[in-house]
Amino acid sequence: MANPVQIILNPENYEEGRAAGGGGEHKDFFAYRDQDFALHRDMLIHQLDAASKTLSVQPTGAVGFAKVVLRPKAWAKIHRPMITLLSPDRVPVVGGADLGEMIIEVKPASLRQVAAEMEKAEDGTRTKINSQTFKEVPNPSRRRSEVGAIESIELYGPTDRRNFSVNEAVSWLSNPLTGSGYQVELFKNIPPRSDWDSLDTAHRQMIESFLKGFTALGFGVSVERLADVRANQPTLSVRVIHDTAGAVLLIFDSQSGERRRPLARFNSEIKQHVELLTFLDNHPLVRRISLPGIVLQSGQVSTNRRARPKNLSCPTHDSHRSYPKLGVIDGGISNALSDWVIDRWEVLDDADIDHKHGTFIGGLVVAGGALNGTEICPEQDGTELVDVAVFPATSTGAFATYYPGGLPEFFDEMSSAVADANARHGVRIFNMSLNITQPAAPEAYSQYAARLDRVAEDNDVIVFVSAGNTKPQDTRAEWAQDPTTALAGLALAQNDKLQIPAESARNVSVGALNPPDQDKNIAYAPARYSCRGPGLRAGVKPDLAHIGGSGTPDSILGSGLFSILPDGNITDGCGTSYAAPLVAKIAAALDHAIEGHVSRETLIGLLIHSAEIPEILQVKELSPVARHLVGFGMPPSASRILESDDHSITLVFASRIKKGQQINFRFPWPASLVRSGGNCRGRARLTLVSTPPLDPNFGAEFVRVNIDAMLQQEKEDGGWAGRLESLYVPPKRNMAATEAERIEHDLKWGPTKVYGKTFPRGVGSSSNWRLSVEYLERAGVKIPDEGVPFTAILTISDPKRDAPVFNEMRQNLQALGVTIADIRTAARITPRV
Repeated sequence: MANPVQIILNPENYEEGRAAGGGGEHKDFFAYRDQDFALHRDMLIHQLDAASKTLSVQPTGAVGFAKVVLRPKAWAKIHRPMITLLSPDRVPVVGGADLGEMIIEVKPASLRQVAAEMEKAEDGTRTKINSQTFKEVPNPSRRRSEVGAIESIELYGPTDRRNFSVNEAVSWLSNPLTGSGYQVELFKNIPPRSDWDSLDTAHRQMIESFLKGFTALGFGVSVERLADVRANQPTLSVRVIHDTAGAVLLIFDSQSGERRRPLARFNSEIKQHVELLTFLDNHPLVRRISLPGIVLQSGQVSTNRRARPKNLSCPTHDSHRSYPKLGVIDGGISNALSDWVIDRWEVLDDADIDHKHGTFIGGLVVAGGALNGTEICPEQDGTELVDVAVFPATSTGAFATYYPGGLPEFFDEMSSAVADANARHGVRIFNMSLNITQPAAPEAYSQYAARLDRVAEDNDVIVFVSAGNTKPQDTRAEWAQDPTTALAGLALAQNDKLQIPAESARNVSVGALNPPDQDKNIAYAPARYSCRGPGLRAGVKPDLAHIGGSGTPDSILGSGLFSILPDGNITDGCGTSYAAPLVAKIAAALDHAIEGHVSRETLIGLLIHSAEIPEILQVKELSPVARHLVGFGMPPSASRILESDDHSITLVFASRIKKGQQINFRFPWPASLVRSGGNCRGRARLTLVSTPPLDPNFGAEFVRVNIDAMLQQEKEDGGWAGRLESLYVPPKRNMAATEAERIEHDLKWGPTKVYGKTFPRGVGSSSNWRLSVEYLERAGVKIPDEGVPFTAILTISDPKRDAPVFNEMRQNLQALGVTIADIRTAARITPRV
């Protein structure tokens, strides 16, 4: 019997006061190595002294920024040197770079104060007797612990700001599709001139020297503040131009986004770019100089028309029915699908429209089942489309005409279109099979991913993004049946990293799998062209995977994935572009099947909770790399996601965790899975999706609050033992995990986490269990007053498929006063699903 997913309707009943953390004891990183400690401390003091002297004679003012690198064992919050040495009142932390790298604002006096505190750290190892083991253990002062936690301190320099050559830059910027401007991120915003009197001398001198530096170059430069690129991270577009007027500074503009005059012609003179970059490389206000990206479609449509399948019956739109809704952000959908297009965002001239890519995507979500069968497209055919045609044809070179300022203007237009589709038609699921020609960097949350995340948050929508395709010359060998050979193919591959903005933290990125029934590839293996993660170090990317067509087509079926040409004929194609809409269609079907408003966290959680890693990747040798290729796996149809059999139950807990709170939802294990003595058998899977605050200034540590969930069993002493493991924990971890391991394998700080475990022989001696949700803030961060929204999804099942788990659990929960209901109709009686 099919049983619906159940949602807890009274989550507020399980909120409890948060248990105060002890903070842990100080760690001596140089215990019993006192000579090494003295040398290390002297080295740090020397680095501080050198930085202080440099700042004292700096022509741009005596304020600067320094990078503090922590040793990996000091990455945890309790070990960070922010109490005694790097206190916020002395050297405020303004951002971060890679994991364990803090960026602080410094002045000569503050650096001398830090050095003075370091000198007070004791030379010898202090010890005490442990009250439980009665053994001698290190007991350092806070100063010695913090000194040992720091690997190095150095001023932020040119190599931190730029990673490309001048020749590379000029060649890239000469393409008008880029907007031709360097993207220059600043550590601080430049205030209006009328507010400069509020700045101290050092900060005012830094601002003045920065603006005067452009004028002093003596050639044409356009400097314009980019509107709303990333919250709290000011960014400028700096262009070298043919203009005898010199520097044109448009930094204090209003944020209207309207350009007053056409962009001046780009100047490719190498000498002038050298001078500009030398100035930017060495100015302390500059955090990063990057090259703008170019947006491209990540899929190829075959030029071959395929025979229409004999059993094809294209769906007809029935005005008396309701359908899932989906927005397609692309280059336009042709009239071949006009019956299904309910609205169009029309900004492109007819001459600049290429319908092939967008129509192929639209065809997959409207008629994918008829064209490809339910094994590839399991959802019922028929989807109402909003055509968000904002990407002009690449063949006409018109991108720069529509968006002369480059990608920021493109995102402005896309954001307006998404808001309109959401307001007019209630569209909450969008597909954007477009990528930017830059690989995602593990230590940097790109401005484009940040902008896409803001679109999702501002409009309460989810954008499904393609993971990106490799260039033809960089495609990997076809996946091999033998795991060792497959790993060797991955090791040899180059330039196949996840493409921006697929590292998005609020949306869903999708990789591509091979289709079934192809002679030249293994079914459901990673497609050879599909870009792979990791994206950022926090979390899993891509999130999910689906059929994208074969990268090695055969003579009969081609790529094995079929859709519609603009003229209505059938063709085949391949790309992550076409995997993304298949997952987006499932999400749209979920949103349509559940009454009322469904939270973003719940929709994403349901997809991920039900996803399965393809069988070809489930072997032990491939477990460390599988998530970088297919994320959490391939989701089934919406109907399968929303139903379970009699031998399992899925519970959804959608709520917010607020300051000073934790969630403890207590329940008994299903009686039919409890043996004598309280020993519990079965299988459990727990998925958590949260929307924590983000700050791009902190690089790889941009997620500022960690939300975690645990399934715990009561112990004989009254305590609680966690019973699940992250799906990516290395096998047989024999010791306590370091912070680095928790980040890499347990997905600590990741917005999405999945845990699971099977207990074939039973575990523990109590039938009392609880689902616990708690939070952890970064050092110096406070959880928002409104809390952090999350959805936790728990499935308990009998692997033997004998026990009546659903009925037992539901009856037990109701007897305990838990209010539960079918998730599909719960919106009638609860404000959050």
